[in-house]
Amino acid sequence: MTEDVHGEEQPVLSRKKKTKLEKQAEHIDRIKKTLIACLLGIFVGILSYYLQVTVKNDIGLLAFMLMLAGVVVQRHVFMLMHIDTSKLGAKDWFYQGFMTFAFWFMTWTLLLSVMVPVAGFSSNVSSGTAPLTVAFSDASTNTPVSWNWSFGDGTFSTVNDPEKTYASAGNFTVNLTATNADGTNTITKYITVFPAVPSSPASFGSP
Repeated sequence: MTEDVHGEEQPVLSRKKKTKLEKQAEHIDRIKKTLIACLLGIFVGILSYYLQVTVKNDIGLLAFMLMLAGVVVQRHVFMLMHIDTSKLGAKDWFYQGFMTFAFWFMTWTLLLSVMVPVAGFSSNVSSGTAPLTVAFSDASTNTPVSWNWSFGDGTFSTVNDPEKTYASAGNFTVNLTATNADGTNTITKYITVFPAVPSSPASFGSP
């Protein structure tokens, strides 16, 4: 005895349609993620610039490592802000990293293009007895075009590597202001001059 088997219609699983509120929530999350990537890029760009002008050296590798740290730390920022990252795939993280890189590069480049001088100088001595001759050497960065020295005793100079003789004892505040088309910057150091040691009277033998 055969039994006719009639095909049963399988229920069609319809894809859940997202509500308008769900779409808005996802859109806001995407904006937040992009904004975080951009702000971190700006932050590490500023940090890279100020590290460079502080150490007065090329810190390209360190700056790049800071940018990578900005990319990595994004996951922790998302967690603190209760942003779901479970659905972020490789392309999403690549996008986040690219935005951080782009804003880091733009920020650092723009800051470097505004080359405000960073004043700096050295001297052959910082203390000694009067009269003390001090040779100052300019070490300012970002190509200053003028230098204004104040030696702390009412005298001044506008040459980049001046020499100054302190005739009397005292503590003198030396200021150097370096200037270029983008601005000025001042640095202060101190010179200490001790009183001259009186010479001992010559002793003569008894007649």
